[in-house]
Amino acid sequence: MYQNLSTCFPYYMMSLQGLQSNTTNVPLLNNNYQFQGQQLAFQAPDPPRPPADNQAGQQELQTPAETIARHGGYEYLIPPLYKRVMAELIDFILLFIIKLLVTFMAVDMFEVINLEKFDLYKFTEHYDDYKFALELTSEILVVEMIYRIGVCLYEAFCLSSTAGRSGGATPGKAIMGLRVLTASAVIPVEGRPIDTVLIYPGTQLSFQIALLRSLMKNVLITLLFPLCVVLFMFRHNRTGYDLLCGVIVVEENIFPQRRHAP
Repeated sequence: MYQNLSTCFPYYMMSLQGLQSNTTNVPLLNNNYQFQGQQLAFQAPDPPRPPADNQAGQQELQTPAETIARHGGYEYLIPPLYKRVMAELIDFILLFIIKLLVTFMAVDMFEVINLEKFDLYKFTEHYDDYKFALELTSEILVVEMIYRIGVCLYEAFCLSSTAGRSGGATPGKAIMGLRVLTASAVIPVEGRPIDTVLIYPGTQLSFQIALLRSLMKNVLITLLFPLCVVLFMFRHNRTGYDLLCGVIVVEENIFPQRRHAP
């Protein structure tokens, strides 16, 4: 018994010394460096690190200023509202001409609409007939649905970027010098007389994002007109569908300056 105690006593004293202090500062030739003591096996382990999913979630919760301060942003000018209105008017005139062509093709070539139903004499006879009114408008609704689908595909094709084509603008926006870019973070640049912003990532739209924006735009304008005018009241002249899709309309700039948040 005595021999066992005498044998284990030095190890017991060493363990007590390790509990009191687990680091030692040993001066070297240069006093600016210190020696870190060896970590013993009985010391408490380091707290576990959060998983990668939590870290990714924390990065997604960053403010726009923090995102641009970390990744940088591209400097663009926000166009005035009248330019967007003029661009929409140009696109409307162009699409209206296409709509007339589609309607004539549907009537003459495919006979989707029966013109005999649009006789004024029949209107006077069946002005209170619900079934006649429903049958009359159902054919027009088919043509209108075909037109709306064509408009969505047309805008998505013009706004999306593919190999060999930059995209980012419909003909109306291209004439007015506008461009649609992705913008998950937008901050204003202070001290500028014109509305100048830094946006990130500022890349071209994919076909999926462009199609989603076009669908939301046509649905909101069709169902909420004239209440859809309120959708232009957000900051930086962004509409509701721009915010939901994470895009922004800016003045065209071929070589934007990349800066960090001030």
